Amino acid sequence: MTQPITTLHQIGQFIFSFQHVESALTELLVLMAKADDEAIRILVNELDYSKRVKTTDVMFARFVNLQRNPASAAKAEFHKLMDGLLKLGERRNEIVHSKYTSWINVDGASGIIRENSKLRSSKGIREGEEEEPLPETFDSDFKKLTLSLQELEQFRLKIIDWLYPE
Repeated sequence: MTQPITTLHQIGQFIFSFQHVESALTELLVLMAKADDEAIRILVNELDYSKRVKTTDVMFARFVNLQRNPASAAKAEFHKLMDGLLKLGERRNEIVHSKYTSWINVDGASGIIRENSKLRSSKGIREGEEEEPLPETFDSDFKKLTLSLQELEQFRLKIIDWLYPE
């Protein structure tokens, strides 16, 4: 008998799956650098996620500009993907850095409450949000993650084609 998928399972699966995005970005940087792979990995290891995304975005634009027939449209497509990855990273941070509380209602059904707050120093307040996530709450997150990974792979293959045209 299989266990039902729980919200906690989905949270863990999302965090685990997100690591594939970080790895894919590193692979793109290694390819575009055309240098000692380990040296690039050492440097990239020191970048937080948003800096890794921004670095990959800039490196890709430079890489395209250095091609014989630069594909300017590819830079715009890639930048759009990087913007989406930054938003996905914000969602991951919300999930990782939230406070979780278990609850059980009078009928014995259980769930969790996710609480997250941000300081708005310009307003001098703390803003909070609360959510009672269900397993299906993460469906759109997984869809975005899957599509992003597919697009990253398409760009990886494009970079390889540019590097080795024959």
